[in-house]
Amino acid sequence: MSKKDQKDLPELQRARALWIANRFDAAVNLFVETADRHPQNVAALVDTARALGHRHEIKRAEEYLDRLRTVAAERSDLPFMLGQSFRMIHREELAIECFEKYVAAAGRRHADAHFELAVLYERRHRVEDAEVAVARVLKLNSAYYEASLLQARLLRRRREIGQAKALFRRLAEHPRVHLISRAQAWAALADIADKEGDYEQAVDLMARCKDIQLAHAQVFQHHSDIVLGNLKRFCEAVTAEDLRRWREPSNELGDPVRVSQLTSFPRSGTTLLENVLDAHSGVISSEERQVFSRDILDSSWKESHENNPPTVEAFNRIPVAKIQSLRRRYLSAMEEALNEPIGDRVHIDKNPTHTLFIPAIVRLFPETQFLIALRDPRDVIVSCYFQYLPLNPASVSFLTWESTVKRYALDMGMWLRLRERLDASSWLQVRYEDVVDDLPTASRRSLAFLNLPWEESVLGYRERLATKTVHSPTYLDVAQPINRRPIGRWKNYARWLEPGLASLERFVKDFGYT
Repeated sequence: MSKKDQKDLPELQRARALWIANRFDAAVNLFVETADRHPQNVAALVDTARALGHRHEIKRAEEYLDRLRTVAAERSDLPFMLGQSFRMIHREELAIECFEKYVAAAGRRHADAHFELAVLYERRHRVEDAEVAVARVLKLNSAYYEASLLQARLLRRRREIGQAKALFRRLAEHPRVHLISRAQAWAALADIADKEGDYEQAVDLMARCKDIQLAHAQVFQHHSDIVLGNLKRFCEAVTAEDLRRWREPSNELGDPVRVSQLTSFPRSGTTLLENVLDAHSGVISSEERQVFSRDILDSSWKESHENNPPTVEAFNRIPVAKIQSLRRRYLSAMEEALNEPIGDRVHIDKNPTHTLFIPAIVRLFPETQFLIALRDPRDVIVSCYFQYLPLNPASVSFLTWESTVKRYALDMGMWLRLRERLDASSWLQVRYEDVVDDLPTASRRSLAFLNLPWEESVLGYRERLATKTVHSPTYLDVAQPINRRPIGRWKNYARWLEPGLASLERFVKDFGYT
């Protein structure tokens, strides 16, 4: 392979710049053009595959990875490149195979590959395999702090709490540990303190995590303010007549599809409800895929990459042919992400941040059934605040008690507004507490809403979790037996919640909490 085939290209640099600017379609087109023009260039093939996979065009992504296998067949790091690429395009099992092949090669001493394996193993609850992989990483590089962080998590899963706390503390206070890892370590210590009933310390420890993130939040906050402001104005402008007209059956859109949105607000029980329903033979669920929000929504009303806000007028003007195209694109992307056809099953798109997208969803998928997960708003605020999330325009709302309450009031206030304007047959509220207290009844009610018959399999949903990858930050919690411990958790933090209780009062009353 010549040096020319291995070097970066100006076209790739331009494509990456387009991607960073959120001009995804233009970026993908340029990646593809570059890879086709330079079919031997490794960087072009890798970048194109990963960009396509990120857009859930996974079959096309795999075609470029097949080319990579041929072009880079003699490279010893080919399995590692493939492993990273398969992980990025949602093919975790193939990623594991590639990393395992790479580390099994004679004399292979690559800490990153062992770490990639450790992360994938832990997500699949293969704790012993993850521990072995982490030990190999640290043997190769004792200063691989991300591996030490995972080691502490594994110790905690083993219930070796003392050792886990000591390691988390060392990482949180170590000046050479990356700030992101330090923030995660502080959050882990806060969660342990919460479980141990030391609520004052839990708040102090979590504040250290938030302080690290707040120092880097300005850009994300600016972006969040713009997006949320645009969506709020759009939702407020939508009338009951708009929604009724958009929901009218139309032969022009083709045959209706069985689609449901499971939404509400983060930490409201969406992950539990999704996994319960996904155990039904007539359901297939997609977990927090950014297909609608990133790939479909902006493309629906915009005629260029200009940053025009959504308006009712713009959504009224969307041509039928474009709606048909977006519907096909959405369903195709979901099938590729799932790696299986949806068929005649009900597809549940579980995403707790889709509440502000409800009018847009109605416009493109008028047949959508909305499952709205509810939970005591005060418990939701505590849970959101105490959950470590990578910093982005969504999670930036959860860096302070005040901003968390404000974001909840925005999203759920908009739900109350939209609820009055939607046909009552198109939505169902499901309370987390009801799912916990009486799973059979809550399940039957949800399945009946989706026009599905009862199946006992939903009560054994945890059996599927042994082999299913859950991408939600609550992947460990949902694998545990249902318990009432999270219910009423807010009372432990009433002192810190108190300034926001007045803002939450309307939701507490409306959703039936006292």
